[in-house]
Amino acid sequence: MRTSLALLVGLCAATPAAAQDSAFQPVDRIAAIVGDTPIPLSRVDEELNLYLGELQRAGRPLPQDSAEMRTLRRELIDRLIDDELLVQQARRDTMVKVTDAQVQSATDAAVRQTRGQFQSDFEFRRQLQLAGLGTPEEYRRYVSEQVRRDLVKQAFIQQKRERGDIRQLPPTDDEMRTYFEASKAQWPKRPATVSFRAIVIRPEATPAAKAEARRRADSVLVALRAGADFATAARRFSDDPGSRDDGGDLGWFRRGRMVREFEAAAFRLRPGQISNVVESPFGFHLIQVERVEPAEVKARHILFAPKLSDANLAAAQARADSVVRALQAGLPLDSLLRGYHDPLEQSLFEDVVPADLPEPLQQAVQGALPGDVLGPVQINEADRARFLALRFDGARPEGEYTFEELRDRIRARLAEDSGVRRYLQELRSATYIDIRL
Repeated sequence: MRTSLALLVGLCAATPAAAQDSAFQPVDRIAAIVGDTPIPLSRVDEELNLYLGELQRAGRPLPQDSAEMRTLRRELIDRLIDDELLVQQARRDTMVKVTDAQVQSATDAAVRQTRGQFQSDFEFRRQLQLAGLGTPEEYRRYVSEQVRRDLVKQAFIQQKRERGDIRQLPPTDDEMRTYFEASKAQWPKRPATVSFRAIVIRPEATPAAKAEARRRADSVLVALRAGADFATAARRFSDDPGSRDDGGDLGWFRRGRMVREFEAAAFRLRPGQISNVVESPFGFHLIQVERVEPAEVKARHILFAPKLSDANLAAAQARADSVVRALQAGLPLDSLLRGYHDPLEQSLFEDVVPADLPEPLQQAVQGALPGDVLGPVQINEADRARFLALRFDGARPEGEYTFEELRDRIRARLAEDSGVRRYLQELRSATYIDIRL
């Protein structure tokens, strides 16, 4: 199901030939009727231009003659018919709810992404006019309508799956390979990636710093037991920047998501209860569980992290320096991992897009060769400092995805689509459909 995020870009990227092909069609002509709802030819041409734009940006071949263009237009009409069938069914189902806030948020993101493709408001407005989409306000209304339809369809399909009305069927290997060959134009190029191993050294706080953090936790716990508001205390005292501003809210989480000590305490609590002080490798926690389900809980926490001194950081960097020298001398990486690596941190980085790495790591691996020993690299994230010693394993240039690389994603997509296709076939057999092209 194509979203509207790239609509303007796709329309503007369409080839002149495609534009001419649609220009000779009457703009008010009906392409198909689904039930009592017409699908105008202009909507088909919008989809056509978007698809051609995707082909062009991906460097894929465009339709070569009018016969191929007619075949493509018919495929797009079938897609729009399916889209309309689902929307009609969703609107009849009173349990399908999409809020105005959801639509506005998704619309804002879509318009913002499209506007970001252009250097100025003038260029944005000019391209809107060239694409036949009017003013930015008219474009926003159009995007909002498409976003609402997409959200309604997604909610409806999800509900049908939960009810068991739409069931997945695992595809065969031949079906997956056929889909892979037919859908190559839809897959982006595989980005350039790097692979390396890392030994992560975390600075250790002194016993005195740990004792002070524990004292602060005990003090706040007394206030909470006396009736202080947990969320307010989290905003004031927590050392966790990821949850502090949200009053310590961690949302829902299942077993295996948190460190062992934290998880053991959280899953013992009943709704409304506040834990005793819980120590973990990150410091000391106070936990309040808000809701409980059989396999997950919703909770807040307040973290009291021991303060690190310059001496603690210097000691960690010295350990990292020694690990780098050991790697350069040829000592086995696995042995050094057992002796120095923080078990809470990731060690294997395989086929990672460099832009997804913290800036210091991006700089460290740039231009590295297989076997190079790098570092130590200091990373400061979420008020935590770590030092990494790296062994670079290699870089992989941008290229096309292979079938094996996409196998799991294709299997999941086809399994999800299989039930929807069967359901659509049922809707088609029970609905008046008139295709006029």
